[in-house]
Amino acid sequence: MSPTRRGTRTSLALAGVLLAAVCAAATAAPASAALGVSCPDPTSQPFAAWGDSAFYKLASNGGFENGAAGWTLAGGAQVVGGNEAFAVSGTGARSLALPGGSSATTAPMCVSLLSGKMRFFVRNSGSSDARLRVRVLYKGGVGSLLGGLGSTLGVADVGTITAGRSWQPSPQIAMLGGALPLLTTSVQFRFQPVGASGAWQIDDVYLDPLKHR
Repeated sequence: MSPTRRGTRTSLALAGVLLAAVCAAATAAPASAALGVSCPDPTSQPFAAWGDSAFYKLASNGGFENGAAGWTLAGGAQVVGGNEAFAVSGTGARSLALPGGSSATTAPMCVSLLSGKMRFFVRNSGSSDARLRVRVLYKGGVGSLLGGLGSTLGVADVGTITAGRSWQPSPQIAMLGGALPLLTTSVQFRFQPVGASGAWQIDDVYLDPLKHR
């Protein structure tokens, strides 16, 4: 057998083993999973007072009552005193400050195949024309399906918002429904002020994972 043919057969065999492993990992996931990640039950309607009847789940430490645990902060972002004014997740005392040049990234969250949306509470005590950008990081790959850490498959800008000095709910931030990169297993959200004129705070970050109850 020629070296070329032998190399081709070896590559095909390895590809077959890898495909079988990926399929096994995917089929072993529970029925409630979304692309290999078990979605939480969306159990509350925190934005009902603003005409949004969707069910949401508070993101892991989404109210910052455990400090910055689970979040990745950079550029001066920090947990500060002062809760959003509506106490939709219960009595709290903390929120996240985002000065110009900073960023904050959530822990990985479940995402459904059809995608969903997220919302949070926000205020800006800086310039009225300042903007806050929201990005979604799609995480996964073959490594994550096989029990590894996975990698970033893509980054998308999903919203740029404004806010006033009083706490208010953000608009619904959609996650590019139906356009998830192949082998996505989770998402992370990144909050970044645009320019240096804003003085942002966010609190109570919620995800609608579109899980059927």
